[in-house]
Amino acid sequence: MTTTGKATDTRLALHGLAHVPLLLGERGGRVRAPVGGIPPGVMAVSVPVRRDGTAVVPRDRQRNLKIERVDLIADEATRAFDRPPGLADRDLVFALDRGRRDWATVERHFGRDRAWEAALSLVRCGGVVLRCGADEDLHLTAPVGWRRTHAWSLQHADLLQDLRGRPDPDELRAGLVGLAAEVPELAEEAELLAAMPAGASLRVPKGSETRTEAWSVFENAFRAAATWWVQRRAGGPNLTAKGLAAKAFRNSKDWTPEREQAFANLVGVSFDQAVDKADTDVRVRGPLRWSIERVAADAGVAQPWVSLPSKGLHVAGLVSCEAVGVLLVENSDTFQQVCGIPEVVATWLCIWGQGHVSDGVVALLLRLSPRPIAAWCDLDADGISIIDVLGRKLGCAVHPVGMDVEIWESTEHRRQKPAQIDRDISLAHRLAVSGPGALRPLAARIAVEGGSCEQEAVQAQVLPMLTGHLARVAPTTDSGEGTAARAR
Repeated sequence: MTTTGKATDTRLALHGLAHVPLLLGERGGRVRAPVGGIPPGVMAVSVPVRRDGTAVVPRDRQRNLKIERVDLIADEATRAFDRPPGLADRDLVFALDRGRRDWATVERHFGRDRAWEAALSLVRCGGVVLRCGADEDLHLTAPVGWRRTHAWSLQHADLLQDLRGRPDPDELRAGLVGLAAEVPELAEEAELLAAMPAGASLRVPKGSETRTEAWSVFENAFRAAATWWVQRRAGGPNLTAKGLAAKAFRNSKDWTPEREQAFANLVGVSFDQAVDKADTDVRVRGPLRWSIERVAADAGVAQPWVSLPSKGLHVAGLVSCEAVGVLLVENSDTFQQVCGIPEVVATWLCIWGQGHVSDGVVALLLRLSPRPIAAWCDLDADGISIIDVLGRKLGCAVHPVGMDVEIWESTEHRRQKPAQIDRDISLAHRLAVSGPGALRPLAARIAVEGGSCEQEAVQAQVLPMLTGHLARVAPTTDSGEGTAARAR
């Protein structure tokens, strides 16, 4: 590659990262860097700097790109885990075992002659991000070190467990069968294990409800399910996610997206319903399938919904969706009611909004774009604000449904304290001027004297008409070929 002059910096920066295979959570502050001497199969991107808590592109006082270091990443889409050719198990363990490695440590492990090509191999398969220097002429200089990608980090506990070897397969299977002896719900899984021939390698039995191909994922999901059912039968409160892991997992105490989904598949309950978590996952219902390598979740058949790990959705996995549009529902009770309407969930992907615009929801909607997005929120200033914020974050129109002035005027309002009414009036004044166009009449009406109608109060009016409302947002029921979005 020839050296690219600094005069092209601004033009390159304008291209952003639409074509760069970076994870959604890693794009902030990065653009493709015009650096020469880049090996084939990788690209150089800028190293973000932090300003006011936000990752931004490094620039000088003239607003030109300021490139002193770059990160090398794969220049094509990669799988969540794709074993690089030519690397032994011990090399993969080295790459997976630590989140960061300085270059001197990398050279000690691989040897000076092999280190560079080994690192590039890991970059090309999406395993590490390799940091290098850049000189004044914008040529690549010596590497500084690497960090493990988010996609590999999400799976490293299970991958390390697979790579480091296991005890005798027959003994391990027998131990799991014994663990299920007093758990009737695991009887079928135990029978599948017991039917495996003596001496067979450790592999997931065909027909397992975990729906995984990875033994380490299966084993940990099985142990967690046995512990969970015993706790549930005893009538005790839900275990926390960390508490269940501490009781069930033999070594790593970490939940991974694969373990969460395999466990949920096995117990038949969404992960966020089965355990207490500090962070709520994304609940969805409709024609969407999410998979992270060897575990899949199908929101089209899940009852009443499927709970997907927001962290996993944000940085790893494959999302395929055939929905004609996406419907965001603010309140959990209304969301469950919507999930029970077959003609809606057959063609629309319904998402619980959790009463605010969460990063997990935004990340999923960005992956599913371009699709029509509708939202049904409370008929008050906060509900309008949710749609306003969501539209700004997505950079597209969000179509309100069930949020007409007529419904607001004909429904009894909830009681509010004077301070809350004053706040709502102030917020509504702003939204009546700068908020979503379709909701400005409602905002203007609220700005007069306040007033709030929660979704539960208008369900009887909106639910019977919901299919018609959505048909006006997305007139066709032809979902086309769908889309597939992948975390790189």
